[in-house]
Amino acid sequence: MKKTAIVTGGTKNHFPAMAVLALNIADKCPDIADELIIFHDGISEVEQKKVQQIFPTVFIKYQSPFENVDNFSDTVTKYFSPFVFCKYECFKLLEQYKCVIWTDYDVLIKQNISDLKIKENYNCKFIRRELLAKKFHNSFYYNDECVKELACFDILGDGIGCEIFVLYDSLPNPDHLYVRFLELTKKFSESLYLPEEAVISVVFQQEKIMFDKIDTSMYCVKPEYDKIEDENIKILHAIGQPKFWNGRENSEWNAYYERWLKEYNGIPFENKKTKKKSFIKKIFKCILPYGIVQVIKKIKHKKDKV
Repeated sequence: MKKTAIVTGGTKNHFPAMAVLALNIADKCPDIADELIIFHDGISEVEQKKVQQIFPTVFIKYQSPFENVDNFSDTVTKYFSPFVFCKYECFKLLEQYKCVIWTDYDVLIKQNISDLKIKENYNCKFIRRELLAKKFHNSFYYNDECVKELACFDILGDGIGCEIFVLYDSLPNPDHLYVRFLELTKKFSESLYLPEEAVISVVFQQEKIMFDKIDTSMYCVKPEYDKIEDENIKILHAIGQPKFWNGRENSEWNAYYERWLKEYNGIPFENKKTKKKSFIKKIFKCILPYGIVQVIKKIKHKKDKV
């Protein structure tokens, strides 16, 4: 019988957050999946075994299909990382698993979320986001290849969020969808702002894929609303900056992190506390529109040259 997997992934410098996620899952919803799958770029076998003591875990070394793409924007390569595209791999996992649940690792699970794996009306579940156009840079409209593609989808329509999503093996042609993700990622590369969300949104529109909506008031709540007495909140998601490990204090997340360090002798973050200057720079990146950030960078670069 095919199993259920909960999946995350990222660079090795954020591995402690993935270990915390494993502890969090084992504590709050051990029945959500048979296995945790972590896509990574070089986590040592010693650290892997520590996580495998917490929850049955499969580690997969991520091989990016975009190593030859050299025109991704700074948003993709620096603010996020090319690891955002490992979410595409969830569609390939449907060959082995009956249900695949993706979650970002900058989250705190507050209560059992195993109900997510229960199939409802459609073959997948996603967060619905307004206005697909927000997921692209303005350069999209000056790229002939991108403009040609506009006839094939509604850029003013709804898009999707990929912070958390669920796929079932009843989803038709996942391999075809995967190929389309790769094709459009390469075609849109320099214009992607929220990269994997933009591409998956377009492909879902083109392929007319319907999905059940994940309730953000339960499964994607910003940590600043943690003090709200709402028993329905299931996941806090530290969207943007700071994260739980570099300036956003959360006693429950910190308790898991301390367990990872002391109980499992786990590898720590290099610097859990963010320096003030770095923290302010990250806040500006989150608040200011991308175009203004780029202008500020250019001005600073000119001053440095002088």
